[in-house]
Amino acid sequence: MNGQKSKQRVLIVRWLARLGSLASLGLLLLFFFGEEMNLAQLTTTEIWGLIFFPLGITVGMLLGWRWEILGGSVTVLSLLAFYKVMYAANGRFPTGIWFYIFALPGLLFLYCGLCERRPRQQMRMG
Repeated sequence: MNGQKSKQRVLIVRWLARLGSLASLGLLLLFFFGEEMNLAQLTTTEIWGLIFFPLGITVGMLLGWRWEILGGSVTVLSLLAFYKVMYAANGRFPTGIWFYIFALPGLLFLYCGLCERRPRQQMRMG
């Protein structure tokens, strides 16, 4: 019975990750295409920031639909890299929780992938 509850929990989290990724990607696309951005005027730091957020986050979430561990890892690592770039450029981390909220579906994908992987590994050992 406990295994069934665990599978249901992972299924719920997986769909939360998928729906959350659609919402995040939709909002990111609105921000990205809604802003008039002259790429020629961007600094190197801003370009690197855009590579990790929103581009890396987007790639991670899209990968997460098929390969949860890979997609979640790409999302989380892109977020960490974005924070590192911003800290290196400004001497401080970006404030607010919005970057975390946009990347949360990637963390949920990672959780689902690791939960699915764990029982299979235990069965092979036993």
